[in-house]
Amino acid sequence: MRKLNWVKMLVAAATIGLSTGFAHGEGDGLTKVTLALGWLRNGQYASILAADAMGYFKDEGIKLELIDGGPGKSPVSFVGVGKADFGIHGPTFVFSARVAPAPVDVVCIGALNQKYSYAYITLGKPSDPDPTPKDMEGKTIGIQSDGEMFLKGLAEANNLDMSTMKIRTVQGGAEPLLTGAVDFISGHIHNQTYQVELEASKPDAPANLKGKTWKALKLSDYGMDSYGDVIFTSGKMLKEKPDLVRHFLKAAARGVKLMQDDPEKVAELAAKYPGQIETLDKIRWRMPIQNSLSVSEDTRTKGFLWMRPEVWDKQMKFYHDNGQISHVIPAAEVMTNEFNPGIKSK
Repeated sequence: MRKLNWVKMLVAAATIGLSTGFAHGEGDGLTKVTLALGWLRNGQYASILAADAMGYFKDEGIKLELIDGGPGKSPVSFVGVGKADFGIHGPTFVFSARVAPAPVDVVCIGALNQKYSYAYITLGKPSDPDPTPKDMEGKTIGIQSDGEMFLKGLAEANNLDMSTMKIRTVQGGAEPLLTGAVDFISGHIHNQTYQVELEASKPDAPANLKGKTWKALKLSDYGMDSYGDVIFTSGKMLKEKPDLVRHFLKAAARGVKLMQDDPEKVAELAAKYPGQIETLDKIRWRMPIQNSLSVSEDTRTKGFLWMRPEVWDKQMKFYHDNGQISHVIPAAEVMTNEFNPGIKSK
C-alpha cells in the first residue's frame, strides 16, 4: 500500500481557494460550517444529505456547506489547514495523519459506519450462505495493488493456507469476477456489488451469472475490526468550540437514525440534494447495505456514531506491523466519544 505524503497534501489543500468555515451566515443567524467529504457527493453520504435537507443542521444553528472530495482532494488536509471545519473519511487517513512526520491536528468524533465495507466478494445463488475464510483456500483471489496486506491479515487471523491460493492483481471493477477470471475479488459491498447485480439481472447474462448474486466475506466479521467512514475535526475546534461540535454531531446522528427509520425518505432526499450525482434507484439500492453497516451493539446501548478505543488500537497496530505507519499512539489521542449525542438505534 502506498504511504500517504501528508506534507504535500497539506500544501495542496492550503492552495485551493475554499472559503474557511465557521463564519456567521448573512442575516440568517446561523453559523456557517464546512464539511469536507472523502469522495464525490453521492449516496454514500445519504444520511448527511438527508439531515441537511430535513433541517437538522439548521435546528442546531448550523448552515452546512459541503466540499466535495475526489482525486487529489483530502478532507484530512482541508481540516488540518483550516479550510474545512469537519471531514468524513476512512479512519486510516486520520491516524496516519496524526503519526506523520509533520502531524496533522485531527481527531475523530464519530463513526458513521460501525463496520468497514471492505470484503472479498464472490458469486453464489441467493440461497447460498455468505462465504467463510476457509472457502478462499484453493481459489483464485483478485486483489488490488494495495490489498496484499489485508489478505495476509485475514489469513493470519483465520489460520488460512495462502499457498493454496492463486493471487492476481486486478483493477477496481468487478469484471474479473464477472468473467470468471477469479473466484473472489477484493472490494466494497456498496461498490463492486452494484455492478454484479446489474450484469446478473440482464436477460442476456452469460451462463455463469444467470441466477447468481454476490456474496461477501467482510473482514470486520473475521477478526479485522475497523470502522468505515468517520467524522473528524481539529483538536483546536474541540477546545475552542465544543458546543458547535456537539450540535454538529447531533444533526449527523439524527440523519443516521432517519436512514434506519425511513430509508425510502432518505433515498429520495439524497437523490434531490444539489450536486448529488447518483440516481434514486442506486441510492435506494444502497440503503439496506449502509443501514447494516451503521448499527452495532454499541449504537443500541451507547448511540449512533459510538467508537471503541480498542478498535482503533487494533487497526493502528495492524498498519504499524505492516510498515504503513512509523509508530502508534494511544487511541485517546486520535478519537473521542465525548461529544456523542446518545441517540440510540433499535
